[in-house]
Amino acid sequence: MEQSSRPIPCPQIAGERSLALTAFRRALEQKDAMNKLTCSIRTHHRSLAGTLSAHARGVGGDEQSERRAFVAFLKGDVLPHARSEERHLYPIVDPLVRQHGKPTATIKIDHEFITSYISRIEQTARELENSRDTDRAQLLGRLRDLASRLDAIFELHLAKEERVYLPLIEAHVGETEQRRVHEAIHADYAEGRTATSDRSLDVRDRVPRDRHTLIFQSFEGLKPGEAFVLINDHDPKPLYYQFEAEHRNQFSWSYLEEGPEVWRVRIGRCAG
Repeated sequence: MEQSSRPIPCPQIAGERSLALTAFRRALEQKDAMNKLTCSIRTHHRSLAGTLSAHARGVGGDEQSERRAFVAFLKGDVLPHARSEERHLYPIVDPLVRQHGKPTATIKIDHEFITSYISRIEQTARELENSRDTDRAQLLGRLRDLASRLDAIFELHLAKEERVYLPLIEAHVGETEQRRVHEAIHADYAEGRTATSDRSLDVRDRVPRDRHTLIFQSFEGLKPGEAFVLINDHDPKPLYYQFEAEHRNQFSWSYLEEGPEVWRVRIGRCAG
C-alpha cells in the first residue's frame, strides 16, 4: 500500500496553531465587545434623529394625537437618552479628551454646521429670486426650516462659549493676553466682514465629478475684482494647480479656513 505524501501534523505544532487561533478569536471578540458601546450609541442616535425629524415634519398640522405623540417621544426617549449619557458616558469621555483629544473639537463642529446652513440659506434665497410661482411656497418652506435650524444651533453654540469657555478665560487668563486676543478677534472679524459680498459655493454635497465643472462655471461668471468663497471637505490644492494651468495671472487664491474638516478658499478674478 502506498503511503500518502501528505505530512502528518506534529501534535505540538497543531496545538500551538489551535492556541493561536483561539487567541485570535478572543481578540476579535474583545474588539467587538469594545466597539459594541460605540456601535450601539451610533445606532440609537440615528434612530432618535430619524424619529425626531419625522415628528418635526408632522407637528405643524391639526392632529392632536401627533402633538401628544411628539411630546411623549421627547420626554420618554430624548430626555432619558440625554440623562443616561451625562451619568454614564461623559464620565469616561472627560479624561479621554484631556489625554487624547481637543476640548474645542466639538464646538468647531458647530462652526461646520453654521457655515453649511448659511451656505444653504444663501442658495435657497437666490433660488427664490428667480423662482416660478409654483415653486415659491416650497422654497419659502425650505428657507424657514433652514433658518429655524440655524437659529437653534447658534443659540446652543453661544451658550457653550459663554457658560464654559468665557468663565475659564476670566479666571485664568491675564489682562495682557485677553487684550491681545480681543484685538486679534476684532481684526479678523473686520477682515471677514469685507468679504461678506462674496458668494459662497459649498460643494461638499456635490458628486465629486461635478465639483470642478461647477467651480469653473462660477469663476467664469465673475467680473474683474469679484470673488466667491469655495467650501470643501478636503484641501482643494489640485484645483489650484488646474487654475494655475488654465488661468495663470487671472485669479487670486486665499485660504480662509484650512481643515481638518472644512476648507474655505476665496477665489477671485483679478482686476485689469
